[in-house]
Amino acid sequence: MENIDDKNYETISPTAIVTSYPRTFTDIPYEKEIYNWLNKNCKEEVTLNKMLAPELEARYKLTNIILNKLNISQVLELASGYTSRGLIYSKKGYNYIEMDLENVSKNKIKILKSINNSIPDNLHIISGNALRKNNFDKCKKYLKVSEPVAVINEGLLRYLTFEEKRIVAQNVYNLLSEFGGVWITCDVTPKKFIQNQDKNLPDFNKKLSDVTSRNNINDRFEDINHIREFFGEIGFNNIEIHKFNEVKEELYSVNELGIVDEHVEKLLDDAIVAVMRISWNIKKIKYIYIK
Repeated sequence: MENIDDKNYETISPTAIVTSYPRTFTDIPYEKEIYNWLNKNCKEEVTLNKMLAPELEARYKLTNIILNKLNISQVLELASGYTSRGLIYSKKGYNYIEMDLENVSKNKIKILKSINNSIPDNLHIISGNALRKNNFDKCKKYLKVSEPVAVINEGLLRYLTFEEKRIVAQNVYNLLSEFGGVWITCDVTPKKFIQNQDKNLPDFNKKLSDVTSRNNINDRFEDINHIREFFGEIGFNNIEIHKFNEVKEELYSVNELGIVDEHVEKLLDDAIVAVMRISWNIKKIKYIYIK
């Protein structure tokens, strides 16, 4: 897959607004300010559903809990969208790099300046596509070579074919082979989670597919064994699985929206975060170069 045209992926960008709205029902800092800016300045027609809030809050908070337990102080977030994580963690002293397509990155810079007056020196907003090796090279310029990196992504792989997933995974593998670190992703969506989502949020995935021309059930992992096998073949031979329900008691949106416990569990069922590492004793590393 040598020719990568960003236009083929720009239809995914409106999903960053789809996820921004439900986060306004959480206690995640800056999310209301971010959505207000988007609502005022972006004209994309998207379907907004506040009942996504528990899922989005759970994946955000679970990812943060995992990140906080690591002895890692620099992060590369792929397809970072309009989340506030980069601003929050850069204020904690992390070296934080966000990468997303150009239209999203330009908006993100404007948003950060509107809510924070300026962008912290240790927060870097990079225009790029996670399928391109040379865009990872752009991000590497901001990484400290002597320190490991945590790669994070929340909403990208679910919209990609397995061939595209493999390219992104190889790019992350190559980066971790050089710097060391870990890949934290809630984006290895099992089919069963999507099937549950269809039951609990009728028509949501259909509307998402209409917007993105992607989000195909056939591009989902069959189960956790499939996830381990797929990423294991690339070199991620140490994979931890965490379930969204681990943070169920920490979800502000549940009370904000008046959702009963039973329904919360249904909304979160089969949703996972994978924490993936590679072995450092591998002597021969394969690289895929995408230009």
